[in-house]
Order: sequence, then C-alpha cells, then structure tokens
Amino acid sequence: MKKLFVVYFAINFLLLCFPNLATAAAESSFNKELYQQRRAKLMENMAGGIAIFISAEEHVRNNDVEFPFRQDSDFYYLTGFEEKESAFLLIPGADQEFIMFVRGRNLTHEGVDGKRAGVNGAMEIFGADTAFTIDQLEKKLPRYLYGKETVYYSLNNENFNDKLILMLKSRWGNPPKEIVDPLQFVHEMRLIKDDTEIKLMKRSIEITCDAHIETMKAARPGMFEYELSALIEYVYYKNGCPRVGFPSIVGSGPNSIILHYRDNNRLMKDGEVVLMDIGAEYGYYSADITRTIPVNGIFSEAQKAIYQIVLDAQQAGIDMAAPGVGLNELTGKVAEVIKDGLFQLGLITDKNSNWQYRVWYKHGPCHWLGLDVHDAGDYKRNTARGRILEPGMVFTVEPGIYIGENTLENLPKMAKNFGRFRPISIPMDEVTAFIKAVSPVAKKYINIGVRIEDDVLITPSGHELLSAKAPRSIEDIETMMKEASFVQH
Repeated sequence: MKKLFVVYFAINFLLLCFPNLATAAAESSFNKELYQQRRAKLMENMAGGIAIFISAEEHVRNNDVEFPFRQDSDFYYLTGFEEKESAFLLIPGADQEFIMFVRGRNLTHEGVDGKRAGVNGAMEIFGADTAFTIDQLEKKLPRYLYGKETVYYSLNNENFNDKLILMLKSRWGNPPKEIVDPLQFVHEMRLIKDDTEIKLMKRSIEITCDAHIETMKAARPGMFEYELSALIEYVYYKNGCPRVGFPSIVGSGPNSIILHYRDNNRLMKDGEVVLMDIGAEYGYYSADITRTIPVNGIFSEAQKAIYQIVLDAQQAGIDMAAPGVGLNELTGKVAEVIKDGLFQLGLITDKNSNWQYRVWYKHGPCHWLGLDVHDAGDYKRNTARGRILEPGMVFTVEPGIYIGENTLENLPKMAKNFGRFRPISIPMDEVTAFIKAVSPVAKKYINIGVRIEDDVLITPSGHELLSAKAPRSIEDIETMMKEASFVQH
C-alpha cells in the first residue's frame, strides 16, 4: 500500500506541475503543413460555400470546477489547435481560405489558466490566413456567410446552432440553399491514417502495453481494482500521456462480465479473473487493449477453457486482416470460432442458431481506432462484405465471452427483445429448452468474463499487430505474472 501511495502522489504531482503536457508537446513538434494538407483535402470535397467548425465546449464537473478540457477530435484533426472557446472557417477559393477565431491574449487570465496562442499565434503557429478574437465571431460571420449557397456545418454545438440559424435567416432574403454536414468527408479522411498518425498511435499503444505488463506483475488477491487502475494511469503519465483515451475498465469476478464497468472499487479475490480494458492517449491518439488475467497468477481449468476459445477466435480474425478483406467477413469468422468453442463446452446446443451464442458473446469484435477510441469512419454494415479493409486503417479485434451468474435466469425476461444492436424475438419454448440443456454446464464457468483486444494496422502486404508487446497467451501471461512489479519492491 505504501508503494501505491507513491504512485497516487506521482500522478498528482505530474498533473500539478505539467497541466499543459499536450500543449507543450504540440508547440515543440507542430507540423503546420500536415494540417494545411488536411484542410485542402476537405475543401476539395466542398462545392464552394463555407465550412464552420466550433471547438469543444467546456463542461462543469461540480460548482466552479470544470472537467479537464479536451479539444473536439475533428477540430483538432484539421487544425492541431487545442484551446477552448475557438472556431474556424474554411472558404475554398477565397483570398483568405482559413480563418480562425480564438481567445485573445490576456496576462491576467493566462496567469490562472495558462498561455494562449492569441490572434498572432493562430496565424504564425497554426497557419490561419487571418484571425480574430472569439468575441468577434458573431459580428464577422454574417459577412463571410453572405452569398454562400452551401454552408457546411454539423449542428453539433447546441450553444451555437440557434445563433447560426438566426444568421442564415437574416441574409436579406438570400439564405443558403443547403446545410451540409462536413463530417461525412472528414470522417472518411480520418479512417485512413497517415504516417504521422501511425507513429503517434504506435506510441500510445506501446505505453498501454507497458501498463498491462505492469498490472500483470502487480496483481494479487486482496488488492482493490482501483489499485490496478492507479498503476495503469501512473504508467501513462510517466510516459508523457496527458490523459486516458477512455476511463479504464478494471473488472474482477462478477464485474468481469459487465462490458463497460467503470466503478473499479471491488476487492479482488483468489480464484477470479480480472478484465482490464484500457487505453492511453498520446498526441491525441488513443490505444485500446484488453487483457484478462487470473488474479492469483494461474488460470483455473475452467478459466483456461473460456480464455482459449476467445484467444482462438481473436487470432482467426487477426489472421484474416489484409487489404481487400471485408470487415463483415472477418467478424463472421470470429463468431464462427466462438460458436464452435461454446458448442464444444456445451454452452450452446446449436451452432446454427442465430441467438444462442449471443447469450454469452454480447458485442461485435471490431471498431475503428484513432483520435477517438471508437473512431470515425463508415463500417458499411448494410453490405454483405462490410467495409473493405485498406492500408492505413487501424481497428481492434476484441471478441469476448461472459458467463454471468444470472444470465440464464434473466433470459426469459429478454426473449421478446433479445440483443443490443439488432434485437430479435426468441420463441419461449426455445428459451426454456436452451436453459434446461446448458444450466448444468454454465455453473462451472460462472463469473468468468474474458475479453482479449488488440490493435491492428492494415498494411499494403497484410497487417501489423501493433499491441503484440502485451502478453496474450495463457503461458505468457502466467509467466509475466511471476515477475515483480516496481510497486512491490
């Protein structure tokens, strides 16, 4: 416990001393040309007109304390600008195509909240053709809107939406003909990662792997879940990550079957597994890696049986990852291996059933990864093959099996509307027969939740498993758990 107190202290020390880690990193390595290229590509997709982007909003946590600010991903992707209370316009073909609105320099406020780029910084550092203070946006914008037939705006800022609509209505009888969401173009751009993005993602993934390795070394019965969570975040901050990509999921025993468990406050017990779904954010890019480990360092036979099915299914999906493969084809292969494994254990009675395997396998195995942990980009699920994989795409492969204590008991209550994303109705006689057949088997695996998640980059010749550093096999995990963590020295 003394060592973990040191970890807590170190995290707080880093946050107090370096509140602007991300900003400092951006200024030291800012690539103005990269963002110019992205804006130019977006403007190529615009049919003239004007695009309007508003920064993320700051939100109150409680009383006069705000949540830590993090810039909107699309805004950052096109500008590299991290400050709140900002906006920018893109006007293809104009003398000034890129116009920024930012907070003005104010020494009093900067002494409290940190340095600002200001109008000059917006132009000199971030490449704006011209810039104004943010308080001039509502005055200046109508002039830029005048005569534009198309306005590209996503209507994703509640405080600004109504103001913009009023401006558009007051265009002296000459309103734009259409409002188009520019994010349809931006998100397709974001789906294919460039070399800079891949470099940043490799670093966030490496740091997350290091966090997993340290938790494997540290995990012991009698620890609380939050002790592992604290250790994870210490590894992040120590390696230059200003924040998590998403709140860490550290679920042991019955919590391992809760997909998005976030309390992280349970005492971990001997004979249980602990599922850790975590991701560092480095340079605004998130990792997303899940490992499930035995709290005592040795998998039981029941835990091994479930774990190996998930691992085999994941490996089958990873092996398929290559240019030209349809995402639906890959996810279908993962589900096929899951079904085979569940059938062999007796946890399902029919591999051809469209619902039985979903009792234990509750989510899809893949999502895009990048600036957001569930990153932008169309999956084209409504096509037979799904999105065709291309070089530069980064996504997760993360099957899971979750054997809940009350799953079968609750199944009749869910039968008429079964499933998360595509609910179906299951005949009650099928449900009754299923429960009768699998209940004796399921008791052996109660409270074993296993998810294994890795990050995959599609390359011209196949794929690269970016998160290979984190031990994944039963043998490698048990071997790693025999080593001592620095918090136990």
